[in-house]
Amino acid sequence: MKHLLMRQHLFSLGGKFDITDDSENTRYTVSGSTFSIPKYFDILDLNSIPIARLTHQVFTFLPKFKLIINEFPEEVEIIKRFSFLKPRYEIEGLGLSVEGNIWDMNFAILQDGREIGSVDQRWLAMTSTYDIKIEDESLESVVVAVVVAINYVKAQSHNSSSASS
Repeated sequence: MKHLLMRQHLFSLGGKFDITDDSENTRYTVSGSTFSIPKYFDILDLNSIPIARLTHQVFTFLPKFKLIINEFPEEVEIIKRFSFLKPRYEIEGLGLSVEGNIWDMNFAILQDGREIGSVDQRWLAMTSTYDIKIEDESLESVVVAVVVAINYVKAQSHNSSSASS
């Protein structure tokens, strides 16, 4: 099992932050587009090589996000579904699903029913801080990409609900 730590301020204009290992060594850098439409985030490895891209799809009735992970040919979509009580998102592609509380960032990522990783938010930190546990290290890039994607989806939902009130 591998542990990573994602620390960030709220998604800033550029949305750049690092994901580190237990020894505080940078493992990934997440870099967002500044004025691009549609908005996207690239996840880069230690050598600044993109491993994944998350793109916010525009002109859809409900929010929809496309996630392309370079080592997998299949695209992943994160789609907001209509719900009266609380926001609900579905993940389509690569046999992925999420169990737990997305809005508190405490959930497990499953592939075909088998846990491949999980994330837990640290509540007493000065910035948004998330512990990422990777059960299957061959799927590390998938877990990291899904956590970044869900965090962005959550931030977008929060921003749009704040703007409408």
